[in-house]
Amino acid sequence: MRKVAITLLIFGMSAVAAGLALAWIGDRGQTEAKVRWEEQPAVASERPSLSKLSFQSLNREFFVSEGATERNLLLGPVHISSSAEPGNQGNCIIAAHRDTHFRILGEMKKGDEISIEWGGKRFRYRTFSTAIIPADDQRFYGPSDAAVLTLVTCYPFYYVGPAPKRFIVRARLI
Repeated sequence: MRKVAITLLIFGMSAVAAGLALAWIGDRGQTEAKVRWEEQPAVASERPSLSKLSFQSLNREFFVSEGATERNLLLGPVHISSSAEPGNQGNCIIAAHRDTHFRILGEMKKGDEISIEWGGKRFRYRTFSTAIIPADDQRFYGPSDAAVLTLVTCYPFYYVGPAPKRFIVRARLI
């Protein structure tokens, strides 16, 4: 019985340490991204590698990297490169981990404003829906005739291991 208790204690301590490490990496990534954001020119002559995502109602902002690599996702939200650019017609998709940056999506309400600063311009979106879908459901990731923003994270927010669902926030350009 004692061996089981010690094993469980070690497992629990390891899980807590891993969670703290991920939070630290994510926080550090956003701090470094903020420095890069402040150093980049106001008007980009080529496709910017960084944008700023702001949630006015939640008083939060994140710096979004271009491209959904494992490394980029550890550091913060990412813009899916194959999706529309911010402010353009089409479906602009931004994803982030639920346990570091996008857990706040659960606090979003219909009508909340989201802004994206990208390429020297600021684009404003208004939230019109949220959804919880199975992880393999692709219906919100396709192209769109309208300028929409799709924010994606895993769900449930407090789930241990690979989450079986996705939490989606959709917003229209205003």
